[in-house]
Amino acid sequence: MIEAIHHHHTGEDGFLWPMLLEATGPNAELEALSGDHGELDPLMDAIRSALETRDFDALKTAAVRLRDLMVEHLAEEEAVVVPIVAERITPQRHAAMEKAMRKALPVRMGFVVPWVMAADAALAERVLRTGGLPLRLILATTRGRYARRLQDAYADLAPAEPVVSMTARAEVVIPVPPAEVYAAVADVTRMGRWSPECYRCEWDDAATGAVRGARFRGSSRSGGVRWTRECVVLAAEPGVEFAFRTLRRGRFPDSTTWRFALTAVPGGTRLVQTMALSAGRGVLAFERLSGRDKAMPQAMAATLDRIRAELASKPYVRIV
Repeated sequence: MIEAIHHHHTGEDGFLWPMLLEATGPNAELEALSGDHGELDPLMDAIRSALETRDFDALKTAAVRLRDLMVEHLAEEEAVVVPIVAERITPQRHAAMEKAMRKALPVRMGFVVPWVMAADAALAERVLRTGGLPLRLILATTRGRYARRLQDAYADLAPAEPVVSMTARAEVVIPVPPAEVYAAVADVTRMGRWSPECYRCEWDDAATGAVRGARFRGSSRSGGVRWTRECVVLAAEPGVEFAFRTLRRGRFPDSTTWRFALTAVPGGTRLVQTMALSAGRGVLAFERLSGRDKAMPQAMAATLDRIRAELASKPYVRIV
């Protein structure tokens, strides 16, 4: 979205404003609109920086300010630019400007088309009705990737999966404080040392630790099968809870939510691990044929036992 807005502003600065100023001569309103870009562009840079560093407070501040300025800018732009184009720019001149702009600044149709169509259902219907077969083909081939990008951006904000097909639970009491237990389970790079199935986890992008929205990749194996899943952190409350969800992708149409809940008890911390799988018949068939549905509680118990052994060297686990 930021790239699309930047593309729009670059096109205005390089092509639209010069054409309009040529038609009107010096114009304070057009110059003010062009000057707005000097305030909008730093806000977009601030959003990029906040995304890279996962500074969500800074992201919220910059995004709200950008939204407010964009609403104001677009309203003023419509009031000033549309009359000038209608009164002073011929259709041929306008078409030539757009052609030159498209040649110099190619549009990323794979994002812009489904983005615009998703913004207004009524507008999308009109555009598809009049845009012809090429536009419908572009939308058909880009809509799925756009939906996946939305999931990438907002997976940690999405509601819980509506249908849970399989669950498992295990718990252990560890004679160390909750803060210490949390530090262990929230460090996903250590999971490969404990889990009988997951052998490696690595943080993605700029993520270096557990915060809501952070992404990581977890690699697992069962029998002769190996796979790697993209995951997003759903909850990261020190001493209380760590949770994440696997993302639906291509050949992985399922999603599993994993949670570690911590409670202070006399003598230490009760650690409860749960999993909730949301999947179709194909994935469930694999779970049953491979025996993972029955083995999962024991595997989770083994994981907790190893965590306890590492933290306190007194293995004890109970499945409930």
